[in-house]
Amino acid sequence: MSRLRRSLLFVPASSERFFAKAKDSLADTLIFDLEDAVAPERKPAARDTLKEVLGDPGFARFERTVRINALDTPYFLDDVLAMVVAGADGLVVPKTNTVEGILFVDRLVSLAEQRAGRAANSVALLPLIEQPEAIGNAFAIARATPRIAGIAFGHGDFSLAMGIKAAPSTDGIVFHARCQVVMAAKAAGITPIDNVFLQIPDIEGLVAETRQGKQLGYEGKACIHPNQVEPVNAVYTPTPEEVEYARELIAAFAQA
Repeated sequence: MSRLRRSLLFVPASSERFFAKAKDSLADTLIFDLEDAVAPERKPAARDTLKEVLGDPGFARFERTVRINALDTPYFLDDVLAMVVAGADGLVVPKTNTVEGILFVDRLVSLAEQRAGRAANSVALLPLIEQPEAIGNAFAIARATPRIAGIAFGHGDFSLAMGIKAAPSTDGIVFHARCQVVMAAKAAGITPIDNVFLQIPDIEGLVAETRQGKQLGYEGKACIHPNQVEPVNAVYTPTPEEVEYARELIAAFAQA
């Protein structure tokens, strides 16, 4: 049975106060961030802190994932091994551009699971699609391994790689890429995760973009602040009328 991922809240692994706020949130998934949110000189300490956080029973009700550092960094190997051993439910893999890259991560995670005595395929992978090369390979990446539970679109890094100003994901070439990611996820039967909304105070704009994402076929959205979680959950939670309609359809199909 697939896991509900309406809201995926990024939690910087650089400060204890962020952990406390995350614990009180209503997010379905927490993404503890070892990448952009942590300065290079603080990454080893942040990794050690997360080992303790992942064992905290206060986080047990969440899907506990970690955004590791990219494959071409000196932090990648230690991130994967430490977080799998520490009990992470999943790894968010930034800048996933090729099938070969994600298969390398998959193999390494398998070895780490064996070393930790964890069940095979107990750690999910959530690749971040955020480069032009990745958009072109999105369909293949989404189907690369059964360990991939979903793919997420990163519109900020995509804009940077395209050489354009940071653009909203609601139109233009960024919107086109956003559509490619959701189609790839749907074709592979995995969860499509919409991009973050950067204007934290603009809840109205957040809701509008989330509704557009839902109309495109997205099933959840990454959040960068706890205040974004409840509005996102509200969009992705079916109304009583929608639930009743679905039940009627199921009943009619069963009767037929």
